[in-house]
Amino acid sequence: MLQLTGCVLIIAGCAGIAAVICRDYNSRLDTLMVIRDIYEEFKYYISYQKLTVPETLLRLSEKERMLFSGEFYEIYETVHNGAGNFPETWESQIGKALAHTTLNEKEKKLLLNFPSCLGYMEGGAQTGALEELQRQTVNCIEELSMEQKNKNKMVMSLGIAGGVLVSILLL
Repeated sequence: MLQLTGCVLIIAGCAGIAAVICRDYNSRLDTLMVIRDIYEEFKYYISYQKLTVPETLLRLSEKERMLFSGEFYEIYETVHNGAGNFPETWESQIGKALAHTTLNEKEKKLLLNFPSCLGYMEGGAQTGALEELQRQTVNCIEELSMEQKNKNKMVMSLGIAGGVLVSILLL
């Protein structure tokens, strides 16, 4: 009876490890979708409302459910008060926030490179740059979705099979 309980716990543990790996893929995908939505919001405020980037950050920071709203407010405050320039402040604040995500380096660069893509262009050119960033983000989302579909099944199967194998070996 004790051996059976141990086998069940080993299988459950291996399945749990596989589920954590699958959850990381879901988390990456969710974060990329938020980044895509952020670029959509930026495009709206810059194109249609004719706001500057710092004003857009203030508007985005007022949205409570926005993922990086606190960082957006800090960037706005720093740039508005003249305590720092926009690219360095953006990289510092967003870099700290992205450190707590499961994104890989390529995916983090999608958000970190935002200031270098805008520069000091007028609104129409900024909109074009934002569309390019949004297109890159959508491509990453599509790639990760395809990868997730294939790998989730494999990871779960291997996790359970590995648990069964370890259980058999320990018996």
